[in-house]
Amino acid sequence: MKSLLSDTLSFILTDGARRPEKITSKSWGRTRDFVAFDLDDDTFVLEDGIWDRMENKDPVVIVPKRDLRPGDDPSRIYGNVMTFTSGNHAVAALPLLSGQFWDLAAIPEARRAETLRDCAVCCNCVEDTLEISQREVSTERVIDADNWLQGLGVPMDNVLLADRLDPTLEAYRRRGQEWRIRPLAWTAEEMAQAIRATRHTLSPKSLVYYHNVKGVFFVTLANFTTWGASLPADPARFRRALHLLAAPSPADGLSFLRRLKYGPHHEVEFFGIPPAAGNTVLVPLVERLLADADGLSDDALAARFAEVVASFRGLLVSPDYADETSTAFVEALYRNITGEIYQSAGDAIVPAFDDRRAALPGATYLYDGSCSLHASADGRTEAILAYLENTVSHGDRIEYVNVYEVRSETEDVRLGQGKTREIVFKTAWSPLPRRLIEKRLAQRSTGYGTYTMTRVEVFRALGISYGQHRLLARHDGVIGEVHFFVRERYPGESFNQLPRSYFRSRGSGDAEDADIVRGVIRLMGGAAAENLVLKKISHSSGRCVFGREGKEIVEFGYDVALRKEMPLRVRLCSIRGTMGWPDYDCTEENLGRVFRHFAEEFAGVVREYAEAHPSVPREALLGEFLEGFNAKTYEIHWNFASHREQFEGYSSPAFRDYQFDERWRFVLWSLEQQRARLSEFGDLVRGFLDAPSAATAAET
Repeated sequence: MKSLLSDTLSFILTDGARRPEKITSKSWGRTRDFVAFDLDDDTFVLEDGIWDRMENKDPVVIVPKRDLRPGDDPSRIYGNVMTFTSGNHAVAALPLLSGQFWDLAAIPEARRAETLRDCAVCCNCVEDTLEISQREVSTERVIDADNWLQGLGVPMDNVLLADRLDPTLEAYRRRGQEWRIRPLAWTAEEMAQAIRATRHTLSPKSLVYYHNVKGVFFVTLANFTTWGASLPADPARFRRALHLLAAPSPADGLSFLRRLKYGPHHEVEFFGIPPAAGNTVLVPLVERLLADADGLSDDALAARFAEVVASFRGLLVSPDYADETSTAFVEALYRNITGEIYQSAGDAIVPAFDDRRAALPGATYLYDGSCSLHASADGRTEAILAYLENTVSHGDRIEYVNVYEVRSETEDVRLGQGKTREIVFKTAWSPLPRRLIEKRLAQRSTGYGTYTMTRVEVFRALGISYGQHRLLARHDGVIGEVHFFVRERYPGESFNQLPRSYFRSRGSGDAEDADIVRGVIRLMGGAAAENLVLKKISHSSGRCVFGREGKEIVEFGYDVALRKEMPLRVRLCSIRGTMGWPDYDCTEENLGRVFRHFAEEFAGVVREYAEAHPSVPREALLGEFLEGFNAKTYEIHWNFASHREQFEGYSSPAFRDYQFDERWRFVLWSLEQQRARLSEFGDLVRGFLDAPSAATAAET
């Protein structure tokens, strides 16, 4: 870790004034000596010798001195007390709050639990990082502790927050530092990795725990069974660990299995069983085992322990919880270690958060307009921030920016290397945050950037529903210049992921609103017309990119005429695949292939939509779809005809390798054919819709 904390401890040991006496306290089954150092107004309480034997997950507690002496004038008390020990947070927190450490605390016994809950900021040393566990402490206290640590010289990158509580998330977003709050995993491997990172052992090192963000130590059946298997080889160590687990503490008369920590959970909790069963069945069995242990031989102790294991197994909510490789185990334990279990009553793990985004380092903008770039921000983020700063109006200023990576199931890359980012920023003149999407181009060459932006601009001029794009570049020392484009983030949801609730108007209960069902498919008909103009084809599948891949964003809003929320518009959010039809000969044969290919794909989308929304007859939905298709085709063709000379005379600066001019000529020719043959194309779609699907034909 040890570099970060070694440096901090060295600073304390070197510059602090050591108090002359040591304090001795007994906890976690052994006696410990503590020393203290005063540095200005702050006091650091360290387990003696901890600087020579630091371990991963060592606990740190930070408490303002004014909270430790509630009877004194708080306006005359400055500084913090910081403790650093092995074991868990109670090793130092309990003797500190009970007044055993020098003159630091004088708290009435009745207020000690309250002080620990509301005032003590608990951290854990994870590798070279201090992770703050907020638990029930206020956001203001967490921020104060964070700022104080940075004032000690601990870098911002090395102080992270383990909990994702809404008030703290919002506070750090406004500081442009959401990346410092540990993101939730949403893939199975990320969950498993997060679980592995919480494995923890307490002295004596026999029993393995999983430590959650609220300070609860979970013991799984596999942990428990493995610990029992060590009994024949080292019975003395097993007995010591049993005493540590179940013996009452001299401080409060409670064992770790009985001391409540957070919500319904105790300091040590058996994982996978109902809390009531743990309190009334399993914990009493362990306590009786401890009470009888001195009178049992090693073999008899092993036999009794096997009975406890059998009871543990029989109490499991699901048999899958006995297998630590099972999906059910991983998802359930992950919810517990992240604290999500305390915020959600549902049984299913939520695999994503914030539209599958993970925050990245960026910059903090101060009130005077100055910017402090975060040390670990990469060159790509620097380019984004420079772009934003150049777009802000004179007199306005950026208040905050958060940069996110949009996670994808198809990308197996580490965080920061994905192709898509989202930027959320707010300026002083804007009441609401604004959002941009930044995406890495599929190819790194300068020519491909020109080709991409040319396609955006010519189709925007035709009236295709692309937003404004801007090309960015940064120089990478390894691969040279890398291009990215930035566009606005369109409001709404992708067509293929519209929630069922969107199809119900207020007051309609569970019934779908036919107006909304019709309105969505009519808008998608317009998007289909745009896709046919674009000749948008997937590079990987060779198929039309429409309706099934999340490239159409449906925006909802208030419809004045209908006086209710309705789908208002559809925006296309991807330029990839545009002008992708492989044959751009202006012939009847080629046009026929284009029409048949796209008509079949469009019919498939209408069929699936009709099956999902049976409240409106399929023929009626097809009519709405074709009405939207025809209207959008008329609109685009009118834009073309109004400026025919400019469109037909346009020649792209893109490299000849991309054959833009030939593709563009084919687009304009086929647009005229699309406008002239609307009835013919509609009949094609209807014919494919009425024909059995490929799946139905295969079953037949």
